[in-house]
Order: sequence, then C-alpha cells, then structure tokens
Amino acid sequence: MKVVVIPPKEKLDYLAETIIEGLYKNNIDIYSSDLGNGIKEKDVYSDEEIIKHSKDCDFIFVIWGKITRNYPGPKYSLLNHMNYHDKLVFIDGSEWTSTAHPMMNQVRDSKHNPKLRRGTPWVNEDMFKKSKWYFKRECYEEDVERGIIPLLFGAVDRYFLNKNVDKKYDIFCSYGQVNDGLRLETFNVCKKLKDEGYDVLIESGLPYEVFKEKLASSWIGVDAWGGGDCCARLWEVLANKTMAMTQEYNIEFPNDFLDGENIVKYKTIDEFEVKVRKYLNDKKEMNRISNNGYQHLIDYHTSQKRVEYILGIING
Repeated sequence: MKVVVIPPKEKLDYLAETIIEGLYKNNIDIYSSDLGNGIKEKDVYSDEEIIKHSKDCDFIFVIWGKITRNYPGPKYSLLNHMNYHDKLVFIDGSEWTSTAHPMMNQVRDSKHNPKLRRGTPWVNEDMFKKSKWYFKRECYEEDVERGIIPLLFGAVDRYFLNKNVDKKYDIFCSYGQVNDGLRLETFNVCKKLKDEGYDVLIESGLPYEVFKEKLASSWIGVDAWGGGDCCARLWEVLANKTMAMTQEYNIEFPNDFLDGENIVKYKTIDEFEVKVRKYLNDKKEMNRISNNGYQHLIDYHTSQKRVEYILGIING
C-alpha cells in the first residue's frame, strides 16, 4: 500500500507519532512532505514529488499539528494541487479547539464545567468538507453523529521499558502541569499518602529512561485529563505493566478498558482516594489488573493496532 503523508513539520504531536509509527509497522510505503514524528529521512520528498505521488497513491493522510510561531503545521496548501477525492484521511489530534489554542478563560472555566472542554471552533470545517474520513482524538458523541471517527493516542515503542523490574514503589504520580482535570487534586492526595508513610513518587522532570523505570517499578500509575481527556500518560502506565488509575473519559473510547478488570477508573477525587487506598492493600489484585491492562493494550492500543483500526475503516 502506498500512502502520501502530510504531517506536522518537526513539532512532536503524540497522535501523529502514533499513526506514523503504526504506518511503518504495517509495512506501508510512506511518501512524506516533511520530517518529524518518526518520518524517516529517506521517505521525505519535495512538494512537487509529493503532488506527483498523490496521483497514484492509495490514500493521502493529512495529520494535524498545532501551529505556533516556530512550527507551521502540516502543508495543507498541497491539497490545492491534488485530486484527493475519495482517498483523503484527516487525523485531528487537537484539544480545547480545532487549533489547540484555548478560548479565553476556557482552561479555568472547564475545571468547573467539563463540557467547556469542547471549545469553538471544534472541528476543522474545511478539512471536514474535503476529507472522506475525519478521525479525531477528542471525539464526543455529537461528533460521531456528524460522521467523525474517534481515534485516541496509542502506545508507541518508546513508551515500553523493555526490561523486567521489581515493584518497589506504591504510587507513581507525576504531571507536567496540574491545571487541568483532577491533576492537582490527585497530586495532593498522593502527597497526603506519602506523608502517611506510603512510598509515593511525585517527582517531575526526570530523564525519560529513568521516568519509565520508576513508573515500571510502581504498583499504581496515576493519570488525569490534560488539555484533552486523552493523554500520553495513560498509555505509558499501561505499557509498563503498572496498574493505571485514570480519570474517566467523556470522549468516545473504542475498545475501552473495563473498570476493575484491566484498569481502575474514577470520576471524582473522593472516588480516587477511596479506590487508591483499597488497592494499596491488595497487591495480588493490583498485579492482576496491571497484567490484564498490559494485555488489553497489546491487543488493541499499540501504534500498529491504531493503524489497523484506521485501515479497517477506510478499506471498508
């Protein structure tokens, strides 16, 4: 299969990274307009070559990226020179709004009303009109009703520690920021548990290999919403055979995990504290759930599985 990819130039995007790695793992021939997010240098072509390859490719994947002063995002303008009808796939990894730039006071106000996390504009209407398939990371029920397809992050290879370590910490709770969801609240509960004598890691800024080893050495890994419900931390926790405690998503979640079977979900901070204390007293149960979570991840939520999911839809 031959796929033309128009990715976000250079800037890391977790969904773009997931999909690009998954394309390679599914042995798909990639013809990319830019480097970044795992694109191999040998697969990058000039604009003129990309336009030429678009004529006989099977699909064109345009992958969203946040536009900032230093990063231009994907080259949407290339579509003006392509006959993309019936083969255009748009991958929308945005959060807060379709640009990922929050509305005024949106971050603050959504702490009290999670419905405000779905900002305006929410959908890239131009790409919605052009695309035969529109996949979206933060996809709500009303988006599905429009024909938008949910597509979450997945576990990429770099998330896995790939060595066995013993469990020696009770909880791993580390966030890059604590402004969203129940991050601050869960962090404070973990600090309280640490003060009570539990072995809780609440460090941040760790080198990534050290981060993974400490995560894999923990019985519980804590996840809460960030800018989107879907965050990389959930997949990092699961990839390292640690029991994931995650704030329950409001977005659509294909092949979801089951609370108490392969994950632990919470909706409120009170529920979080009750459950974390319960599981800390039952290592056998934590081990069962973490192993089940890892297997469910391998079965449905790796980068390879994400692209298999996409191909199953677009090949019909």
